Amino acid sequence: MSQPAPRSPVRSVLSCLLAAMVMLSVAPRPGAQGATRTRQHRAALVVASVESHLEQVQDDAFFQPFSRQSGVAVMHRTWNGGLPELDHHGLHAGTGGTWSLVLAEDSTIRAACMAGLVVHLAGSTANPDGCGVPGLTTQVVVAWDQAWRQMAPRWGDFWDVVRFPGKRGLRRDPRTTLEIALMADGVPPEDVYAQLATDAGVERAFRKLSQLRPYITWWSTPAQAASILARGQVLMSSAPRDAVMMLPAHGGQAIGVSADMALSYGLSWGVVAGQPAARLGQSRDLLHFIVQPDRQAAFMARYGAPPGPDAGHPARVLPVDVQFWQGHYTSLSRRFDIWLRGAG
Repeated sequence: MSQPAPRSPVRSVLSCLLAAMVMLSVAPRPGAQGATRTRQHRAALVVASVESHLEQVQDDAFFQPFSRQSGVAVMHRTWNGGLPELDHHGLHAGTGGTWSLVLAEDSTIRAACMAGLVVHLAGSTANPDGCGVPGLTTQVVVAWDQAWRQMAPRWGDFWDVVRFPGKRGLRRDPRTTLEIALMADGVPPEDVYAQLATDAGVERAFRKLSQLRPYITWWSTPAQAASILARGQVLMSSAPRDAVMMLPAHGGQAIGVSADMALSYGLSWGVVAGQPAARLGQSRDLLHFIVQPDRQAAFMARYGAPPGPDAGHPARVLPVDVQFWQGHYTSLSRRFDIWLRGAG
């Protein structure tokens, strides 16, 4: 199955700005951008994200400027990406603990939207069902300690525990993990989802994972992926690229990343359902503020785009197929959980 060529994070975000503003459909309420300090008594908006490493960048580019203009404080929370936790802090949270906005990968926001846990926004050409507003495009890459090896390992090396003994880090989720297993088994990136759509392809992915089972250290969030690398708990790991690139230098340790056969995926914002009407309006104001071109430019200036592919050795990149996971996530998650328990 052919996949479209990936776009850079900068182009992906800026090209979605107009669509995002249309999706919001409601202009900020009167006075939302010019409120005075007398409104600071209002309850803080709570933004939950699986990308906790982006907190300072988002705070500088989005949340502090919004608070200065609106008088409404913004608080951060780390989210594990699970829909039960979102439901607990949304529809069933009551008025005191309701989250306001969430940021997670597109497939998570789409699932939350279908479950009624985030608000359906007005649709657009880019996103006709109105599930979320595009926030950022990033990649899951092979990351490794360059003190061990200068040459970038590939997914095939990832499975070669004879030549390269040591622990490996993988995401405790079928998304990206099953794709990586197939690529490590020799499936070209453009054929991965055609394989995963068949019973034989699923069996092939789990057989490949079983070969590596004793050597796997699991991670669930980008911060965890970066941490196991920084602490030397694994020789190499799948990891979100930006989380690795934001690791502080420590003792001369350098973590390398290989973009060849990386998986690119989008992150989207969602407005949490079940909020009181007044807070819902403020949450929409915040999202409207975030997608403004000047705020996106401020974010990208602080975030920085990862380097582009080497023109002489272009990387093969697999865009994560959101529609595939929308249709298969439940069944493959069930199978993945059975395999984790050793019964599959």
